[in-house]
Amino acid sequence: MNTARRVTGTGPGVDSTKRKMSGPGNQSLNHLLNFSLPPRQSHQTAPIPRRSRRVGTQQGIWNKEKFVNAQYRFIMNPNGDYTVHFADPDIYFQWQDILQVIVPRSSALAVAGPSSDVTASAGAEGQTTCPICLSPPAAPRMTKCGHIFCFPCILHYLGTSETTKWAKCPICTDSVASHQLRSVRWYDAEEDQREPGVLKMRLMERPQITTLALPRSPTWPSDSLPPHQAPFHFMPDVFAFSKFMIATPDYMITELTRELDELATERRTLDRLGDELGITFVDAAEEKVRRQLAKAQALDTVPLRAAEQRARREAEEITERARRRAEYEAQRREGSSVVTEEVPAALLNTTTKGPRTRKNVNPPPPSTSTYYFYQAASGLPIFLHPLDIRTLLAHFNSYASFPDVISVRVEAAQEGSVDDALRKRCKYLGHIPEATDVVFVEADLKDVVGEDALQPFEGALRMRRTKRKEKERKDDKARAKAEAHERERAQLPAVRVARTIEVWEQPPVEAFLSAVVQEEQSAADDPPQPVLTGAWGSRSFAAAAVEARPRDHEREDAHDDHEQFDEAWADLEGRTGGGGGRRGKKNRLVIIGGGGGGARRRR
Repeated sequence: MNTARRVTGTGPGVDSTKRKMSGPGNQSLNHLLNFSLPPRQSHQTAPIPRRSRRVGTQQGIWNKEKFVNAQYRFIMNPNGDYTVHFADPDIYFQWQDILQVIVPRSSALAVAGPSSDVTASAGAEGQTTCPICLSPPAAPRMTKCGHIFCFPCILHYLGTSETTKWAKCPICTDSVASHQLRSVRWYDAEEDQREPGVLKMRLMERPQITTLALPRSPTWPSDSLPPHQAPFHFMPDVFAFSKFMIATPDYMITELTRELDELATERRTLDRLGDELGITFVDAAEEKVRRQLAKAQALDTVPLRAAEQRARREAEEITERARRRAEYEAQRREGSSVVTEEVPAALLNTTTKGPRTRKNVNPPPPSTSTYYFYQAASGLPIFLHPLDIRTLLAHFNSYASFPDVISVRVEAAQEGSVDDALRKRCKYLGHIPEATDVVFVEADLKDVVGEDALQPFEGALRMRRTKRKEKERKDDKARAKAEAHERERAQLPAVRVARTIEVWEQPPVEAFLSAVVQEEQSAADDPPQPVLTGAWGSRSFAAAAVEARPRDHEREDAHDDHEQFDEAWADLEGRTGGGGGRRGKKNRLVIIGGGGGGARRRR
């Protein structure tokens, strides 16, 4: 669902004239109810075969540069040219142009959830830990592969490598060099919400000709923020919402000075612990930070200083004109007539004044399409569900009439990653890089539009809640099934071991051998039979023939003994696995019984 349509001139994106809206009862909202996000992309564990030509898969090919470009924001060198990034958000930044990486402490899903105050703080602790020392990073540095370490810790690791110029990353084994480490700035999302489950959102405005999207305000869009020029970090809303921004020398000096203070604190801690080796690498980190300070001071050129002062002056003038105009409008609504003498006409006619001529690489056309959408006021990639956007559009009649700030009660949140399919359905997200984690929230708009405005969408909203509950039920069932399967797998090896111990603790061979010994002893206790001799001093043929035929009861005893032996032997082979086939003659068991009529030899 494209919540912001592409128009030229007047239309739902930028129109100021009202258009006829067909009621929701005459339109099908199934495409809004079936809205779903693509799953989050994860690291690819197995390497891609060299001969594989599959590059158009659903998830795409994962790489670390793509992850860094998608998940983080950047403070850039003011001397670089970034025009190409206003046309394609998927183009990677040159690593040498990045001065600092902005990393959020909490995930967007944690902030968007009903219990955001608990989960966000829990997630922040895990994201601000050095993988080497397991402590909050001191002067944190990010590698080119996207992992964050303490500056002294990563220098210590590089110092122990076989080569002096580079080493393998301790997390992903990518190459890491000291000159590729970049400073990290933790971003704490400012939450203005006072009650759990309530999310403050701002109306974003993005011209179709650029990837720069900022909250609608007196300074955006305006001459102080050209759509194809990288903004300074100090401009209103830029640090919270812009993908990249230009650093000033004063900003970098302040950040590097803060890192020196963190290293000094780390040095005092190691000094109390008597860690001389750790202090050595803290000193090495301080030396590198001082070198970066010197480079930051060298950025302070006359053209850059002039551009910075001009941007600050224009932003202040626009803000002041907007403030005075708001006061004038408020007093005019109250019926005051003296305000016209106090406020100059130049400050009141800001909307009718045409844009002044400025030099730009790609000047925008006279009229362009504009996308409007709601994003979390914290700057995190949290957006409003398309069905809720459709509800607001039916109430306010145009996107440009949407309020600048709304507070909604979150009913559910869904997380996914940006891909081509999502960009086609939601064209207003065309400025977000591919594979970026985004969250869509299903909101209760009763406090924004009133209950009467929700009546036409009551059926669609009820169906959305039903589908959400059904999905939650299926997820809970699948989770319980997976947990039961894991418990079964964990218990199965123990059961096998217990059965094996039971088999070998009571082997049937011992019982069989004891029976054979008892039989031999009973045969030895029987009185010997008289030996019959013939004329030649030996047994006669007739006597031997008579002796060879046992009596009936002896034949029955021998037959019973044979059956018991066969049963015991079959039981032995069944327990030891020997009855499954012939495995050779080396495992044959030969038992020789002496005496009695039941004794025999078996091979």
